[in-house]
Amino acid sequence: MSVDSVGFRGWSERLTSPWLSSWSIARTGLLLVLRRKLFWILLGLALLNFLFMFALIYLKAQLSAQNPAIERFVDRILTSVTGTGDSYLNFMFLQGTVTMLMLAFAGEVLVGSDFQQGGLTFYLSRRISRRHYALGKLLGIGMLVSLTTTIPAVILFIEYGAMTDSLTYLRENWRILLGILGYGAIMATVLSLVLFALAAWLEKTVPLVMAWAALFVLLPVLGRILSRVQDDEDWLLIMLWRNLRLLGSWCFGSVDAGEETELIGWAASIVLLVCAASVAAIIPRLRAIRVVQ
Repeated sequence: MSVDSVGFRGWSERLTSPWLSSWSIARTGLLLVLRRKLFWILLGLALLNFLFMFALIYLKAQLSAQNPAIERFVDRILTSVTGTGDSYLNFMFLQGTVTMLMLAFAGEVLVGSDFQQGGLTFYLSRRISRRHYALGKLLGIGMLVSLTTTIPAVILFIEYGAMTDSLTYLRENWRILLGILGYGAIMATVLSLVLFALAAWLEKTVPLVMAWAALFVLLPVLGRILSRVQDDEDWLLIMLWRNLRLLGSWCFGSVDAGEETELIGWAASIVLLVCAASVAAIIPRLRAIRVVQ
């Protein structure tokens, strides 16, 4: 039987760049996560806070429109929707709590199962390399982080501007939008690298959740204890989530002068060190996979 008789034909079109496969890997990983009911429950919890803030902004706009004289009074009561950078910083920080829970259980789905069940071998048997695979997985985790933090904050920013009489708020507070995107990018990058490294080595859900809890629950508790015992707040720098918040304050331009300004440099150094350690942990795990193409 000839090749022509069975309908096979040669590929005559131009091959796309293998870098585009990273987007396919990210999209597929995100869809795998969203197929689990647990993640929809956690996503619903994150959306509850977003919907609450959305409703408060609308309520404030309606009250201020009916009686402009009480606008300052409303700002004193609804301090979480003042439209300042601190409001969005606090919102994204609170959203990160639910995001942490989501990532703790998503690591096995996004990365761990590929090492445990041989999925990585399937990916690398195609016309992509390890860096394409790693970028796709990091993009998938970053999209999950942005879905619960950055995107809701941007929507609230646009809503706050739309509820005013003109575009003055959006024009005068463009720095806040940059702060939202910057803080979101920092969270997505750092959490993606840390989760990828832990999931690549631990693979299964239970040890991954325990390691994640030790990093974001045990270390903060230990840092607070040591800071009180030693009477030195520098021990709080071992809290990665607090360091990310400090960098977020810098993105929004709301860093207090004095001691907090000095802590920004240390916080940035620790975050960079964590990212470098994560990359150093990821590389040998990827190189350990041998694929004959």
